[in-house]
Amino acid sequence: MDKRVLRNPPTSKSQSGFTITELLLVLTLIGILSAISMPTLRGFAVTRRLKASAYTIRSLLTFARDMAITDRTPYLVVFDLDNGRCWLASSETFNPNSPLASALTAQNSTAATAAQNNTSGNPLMPTNSVQQETLTRTGGILGVPYLMEQDVTLAAMVTNRNGRTLEVNSGVGYIAFSPNATSEEALVYFRNTRNQIMSVAVEAASGRVTVRQLAAEDIETLGLETPQN
Repeated sequence: MDKRVLRNPPTSKSQSGFTITELLLVLTLIGILSAISMPTLRGFAVTRRLKASAYTIRSLLTFARDMAITDRTPYLVVFDLDNGRCWLASSETFNPNSPLASALTAQNSTAATAAQNNTSGNPLMPTNSVQQETLTRTGGILGVPYLMEQDVTLAAMVTNRNGRTLEVNSGVGYIAFSPNATSEEALVYFRNTRNQIMSVAVEAASGRVTVRQLAAEDIETLGLETPQN
């Protein structure tokens, strides 16, 4: 019997490690793929934020419509185009001649009324009864500004009020909902840094709110292209 022992048995390829050259090649390929994919990923994030803003505004407008029907009082959504924000307002605190100032007062109006009632010295009115009166479905968001997502701006707003079409590119505008669910024909346009634009439309007869992303031809037709410096 041959008892010779192989001191250096051959190793299989699966047991061998990677060489420095192979590791450097893999890292280089990973770097190249990352450089190619990063712009796409950033573009995806920008598009997602645009859609998030548009659908959030749709929800706010729908909520205003529902509250107008439920409370039997008009509700509005006010848009501050210069500062990229909007909020829910009640007709009880809203002044169309000064929409920015009057709408913001709604944020603290309920709390101020509760504080006055609580300190009025009426021993027959317990504190918890005041709190119950101020807890409403709109109490938490009435007058509280919602800011657009990062890299998203309010591009324009078009309303048809009393048979007159009004386009607003700056300043303040608003959309009102009546207790019978009707509104005014309105369009709100949102733009991101990639010049993608989405529209939120309100139907006058039903107050129904829809969202749509505009094609490049629609953006050009509407004149909503980003101004060239």
